[in-house]
Amino acid sequence: MNDDHQASARLSGGGQLSAGGSVGSAADLCGGGKVVAHPGGITITTHLWLTWMEIAIEQARLARRARAEMKRLYDDGDSGAALHLLSQEFRASIVAVAASAHAMDALYGSLVIPQTAHKLAQNRRGNIREALKRVFDTGKVNTPWVAGFEWLFQMRDAAAHAQEGALPPEPHPVVGRTGQAHAQYTVEAAERAVDFALAVLRWCVDHPRSKPPATVKWTTDMAPMVTRLEDQRSAQDT
Repeated sequence: MNDDHQASARLSGGGQLSAGGSVGSAADLCGGGKVVAHPGGITITTHLWLTWMEIAIEQARLARRARAEMKRLYDDGDSGAALHLLSQEFRASIVAVAASAHAMDALYGSLVIPQTAHKLAQNRRGNIREALKRVFDTGKVNTPWVAGFEWLFQMRDAAAHAQEGALPPEPHPVVGRTGQAHAQYTVEAAERAVDFALAVLRWCVDHPRSKPPATVKWTTDMAPMVTRLEDQRSAQDT
């Protein structure tokens, strides 16, 4: 194919990929990424914060389903079967928490965050907050975000960099006293993590700083993706 012609291919999810030609073009990629065609080829950007949020939302849904069935079985006196559901809730919840934190990590690594906004704090969660402050108007949420990011990343880090040890049991909302991890990574933690990460994304797309101008374009492009995530989260409650 020469530069005077373009070839098109349908991407998974309905996007259009064009290659060649003298003028670059863009198409949506399944999962929220972007394909841009140039005379010399194509470039593809994948928004992993979106992928991680989809995983987090789905896992929180599974945790909620496991909790509902666990409570039903426990109330019916079948504590053995209820304990099996405890493990399901735990696995889904720990993934939801971790995926929510990963989404914030991926947002920090996205193209909207300039390199000059990186590594401005003493730890990862601080770096993310400081970077977001320089790109988005976060004045009203700076204080609550400190506690929110601290909790989310402490939970993620405790799971990802676990230190095994013999620990006293803690109460679980349904089955009573159980291992600390199973008492901490519950559907409540899963939904708290998802809702916090979604709130961060919503605030960012709604409150861009005017400079650089690319920030406003990013928020315009990403806002529909955040809305889609919010719809997925809301669908869990229907």
